[in-house]
Amino acid sequence: MSFQPVVQALTQIITDILFFIPRLVNGLIILIIGYLISWVVRWILRFVFRRIGLEQLVERTGIHNAMRGLGVRTGLPEILAQIVFYFLLLSFATAAVRLMEFTSVADLLDNVLHFVPRAISAAIMVIFGSMLARFLGNTITTVAQNVNITYGRALGRIIEYTIVAFVVVLAISTLGVDTSILTTSLTIIIASVGLAIALTFVFGSRDSARNVIAGYYVRQNFRPGQRLTLGDYSGRVHSTSGAYTILEVTGEGGRPGTISLPNTLLLQSAVAGQETTPEPGAGGDQTGGSASPQ
Repeated sequence: MSFQPVVQALTQIITDILFFIPRLVNGLIILIIGYLISWVVRWILRFVFRRIGLEQLVERTGIHNAMRGLGVRTGLPEILAQIVFYFLLLSFATAAVRLMEFTSVADLLDNVLHFVPRAISAAIMVIFGSMLARFLGNTITTVAQNVNITYGRALGRIIEYTIVAFVVVLAISTLGVDTSILTTSLTIIIASVGLAIALTFVFGSRDSARNVIAGYYVRQNFRPGQRLTLGDYSGRVHSTSGAYTILEVTGEGGRPGTISLPNTLLLQSAVAGQETTPEPGAGGDQTGGSASPQ
């Protein structure tokens, strides 16, 4: 019985171990040095960010609020410092693993390193996209409320969430994921919802739409506090909402009350308007009249 194959196998194993030990030691040295360098760079970045007041700058620009809206509680300076730390550490780890001739692991770490910049770009895109979406949503809400559209807040939220959805799809495509199906589906859904809302508004809310449009012209002609007389109705204008104008009237027994009139009624009918305004230096009242456009 020959033990030569066994001896050769054991010799090869011992030789491989002896050759691997220097590579392992060198790889560990590189990893330790890389960790120290990464730690020092992170400390320097934290110090610089504190000195320049980056946290306060981020708070003033609204980026921090946008990140909180996305569920991120950590400050942006700390996130940047941690990203640099782990990126450097991952780079040194890749070099150390490649030195140890772990080719598969090194290739995996290389792919992760190449993915990090795309992930950072996608995150920045989502943050600034959400800021833009919130700004546009709040702007639309404010404009709608200024013209007394009662559903202005819901309209602003719809615009905001729609923009965020498109930004998220764009960010996913930045990561290298094929989003053609997702983009097509999202476009179809938004178009369908928009068409449904448009059809509902056109066929089911024509009167409301006319009242909302008429409300703009009613506000141009009649002001709160002005007395109006329209047929059997007489009272002072309390407010003009999206579709109705509220008059303050005196009911039976002299009790005050309110009545809501469609804006189109004020716009299409002859309305007598009176307003009592004290003139400077005059002891009496001056009465003026106005009529709505026919």
